[in-house]
Amino acid sequence: MNLIKDTFEFGLHTQIYFGVNRLAELPEIIKKYNYENVLICTDKGIAHSGALDRLESILKEGNIKFEVFDEVEPDPTIRIVKKVEQIFTEKKCDALIGFGGGSSIDIAKGISIAVANPGSLNQFEGKNKIPNKGPDVIAIPTTAGTGSEVTHATVLKDEDRKYKMGILSEHLHPKAAILDPVLLTTLPKGLATMTGMDALSHAIESYTSNQAQPITEALGLYAIELIGKNLRPFAADRSDIEAASNMMLASTIAGAAFIWGRVAAVHALSHPLGGRYKIPHGLANSMLLPVVMKYNVSSNFQKFRNIAFLLGENVEGITLREAAGKSVTAVENLISDLDIPTTLKEIDIELSDEEVQVVAEEAYASGIANANPKQVSVKDLVSLIHTIL
Repeated sequence: MNLIKDTFEFGLHTQIYFGVNRLAELPEIIKKYNYENVLICTDKGIAHSGALDRLESILKEGNIKFEVFDEVEPDPTIRIVKKVEQIFTEKKCDALIGFGGGSSIDIAKGISIAVANPGSLNQFEGKNKIPNKGPDVIAIPTTAGTGSEVTHATVLKDEDRKYKMGILSEHLHPKAAILDPVLLTTLPKGLATMTGMDALSHAIESYTSNQAQPITEALGLYAIELIGKNLRPFAADRSDIEAASNMMLASTIAGAAFIWGRVAAVHALSHPLGGRYKIPHGLANSMLLPVVMKYNVSSNFQKFRNIAFLLGENVEGITLREAAGKSVTAVENLISDLDIPTTLKEIDIELSDEEVQVVAEEAYASGIANANPKQVSVKDLVSLIHTIL
């Protein structure tokens, strides 16, 4: 970026409350914004883990009126949004709490859209198409991956199209985010590793994107460093509160980075793979990240060298090209250490040539890959998919 000729924007519209046991302050935050009846959106896993009981206890002690919807599913759908919208209206709620992973927060954002904007949510697909701001959302993540707690986006599955639909709007920034690392300590290992790789993909893609700018680059670099140092120990022991704290922070920082720095080919492909074949988002990103990095590495050797260094690779005494290539090795080693599958075959998914073509065409049509640092065609996307079959 040429700072003399180019311009950029950056804004973070969410008030962040970070710290161990910060969840206890939720009643004060709700009273600060004068909410009278909040609707909690969460899932059965959170309910069974005991985290929902803790949240409800805090709210009851603070004399906060609330309702609970605990049937959020992975890959949240438009259908679920419309179902919960009715609950929100019937119970006369005035704010939402997304409590869980990205799915719960995305559902809360979707309900906020639906309450204030009649008609099908399909009409708001894309950027800045929501005319009316809906009820406020408080985001309380229980995973360290999506960064949804600070983004202006929600991703909802259109079941009729078997398609993950992205809606982006300034109206979708959560009003507040509570980042309590204690909420990460009950995560299953598999979920901890895949959401961690999701955060890493956000950090790397926003840092290397052709939309990157100085602030997003700085955020992306720090998130990469935090994840490189903490994802392995966090996956090994989720009760390691220091590692959990750093991973939660890294996830949010990476989320802030890709609001403006954007994601690229990894996410362009992972969305249709998830929408059509129910591949968890973090897993799809993990499979795709090293192969897309290998494709992109020649676009900016210095940036990829920086990634390699922050992920612990020795980059001294070798050429810039060789050092940049080590970034791919570093990510591959991390995935191997975390025991994450690297191919679709390992998770019993086989795609025909026709199916690969459809995924590539949907990825290209989404426009997400436009931010890729190296230009991609449908043919290129087909080749990238073939590397993970």
